[in-house]
Amino acid sequence: MKIGFYGAGRVGCTLGRYFKDHGLPVAGYYNRTKERAEEAARWTGTLCFETLSSLLDVCDVVFLTVSDQAIAPVVTELQRSGSLEGKLLCHCSGALSSEVFNGTGAYGYSIHPLYAISDRNTAYQTLDRAFFTVEGASEYLEMWLNLLSETGLRCKAIRADEKVRYHASAVMASNLVCGLYETAAKELSACGFTEEEAEEALAGLFLDNAKGIAGKGLAAQLTGPVERGDSGTVEKHLKVLDEESREIYMALSRKVLQVAERKNPERDYGEIRSILYDRKTTKGEDTEGGTI
Repeated sequence: MKIGFYGAGRVGCTLGRYFKDHGLPVAGYYNRTKERAEEAARWTGTLCFETLSSLLDVCDVVFLTVSDQAIAPVVTELQRSGSLEGKLLCHCSGALSSEVFNGTGAYGYSIHPLYAISDRNTAYQTLDRAFFTVEGASEYLEMWLNLLSETGLRCKAIRADEKVRYHASAVMASNLVCGLYETAAKELSACGFTEEEAEEALAGLFLDNAKGIAGKGLAAQLTGPVERGDSGTVEKHLKVLDEESREIYMALSRKVLQVAERKNPERDYGEIRSILYDRKTTKGEDTEGGTI
C-alpha cells in the first residue's frame, strides 16, 4: 500500500513526514506548483510526481491535502487522470465528509487531525499530541484506525453526519478562543493597558489554565466566582461590561455553571443560576465582589 499526496503544503508535508518516519510507505507528492512538490519530496525522502496519472499509477492511497474549497475540483481532476476503482482516497477537512468521493469508484475517507498545523517543518515532531478522527467507507475503516494507532496517534471513528458538528467543536476550542482572548484584552485596554501589554499580561493566566485543563481535566481546573457561587462578583462584572462583552460573559458563564454543578453537586448555585438565566443586570449598580 503506497501513499501519495496531492498537495505539498503544511498538512501534506506534516503527515507525509510523520508517516514516513513511522514506517508507512509514502511514495511522494504531486502539486500544481512543481517546485513545491519537489521541495516536499526532498524533505521527506520521497518522489516528486510530475503528473497526476503517474501518481495514480504508483499509489494505492492518495491524500488530498488541499483547501476545503479545492477538494471537489481535485476529485474531478483525479477522475479525468485515471481510474480510481479500488483506490483509497482521503482528505483532511474537518467540516467535509467522505461523501465528496461518492461515485468515483474509490473508497473514500476523511482523516482529520484535531491540531493546529502552523509550521510544516516542525509540526510532525509533535503530531502525536493530536487526536485524529476517521470517517468513511466501512471496508477499510478499521484498517485506518489500527494503522494510525500503530504510529502512536490517538483516533476515533465518527459518522459522516457528525462532521459539521465535530468541526464546530474544534472551532470553539481553537479559533473562537482567540475571540475570547481579544474580549479579555479589550477589557484590560479599558483599564489603561496597551494592546501589547494586555496580551502579555493575560498570557500566563491563559497558558496555565490551558495546561491545567489538558493535564487535570476541565472540572478539576475550574475556579472563579461562578464555581465558588460568588454571586456578588458575577453581578459586579456584569455591571461594568458593555453589551457585547456582557453577552459573551453570560453565555460562557452558563456553560461554566454546568461544569461547576458537576464538580460540586452539594453546592447551592440557585443565586448564580438566577443571575445568569433570569435577571437583567444593568450598569451603575454596585455589589460586593471577590477575587479570581
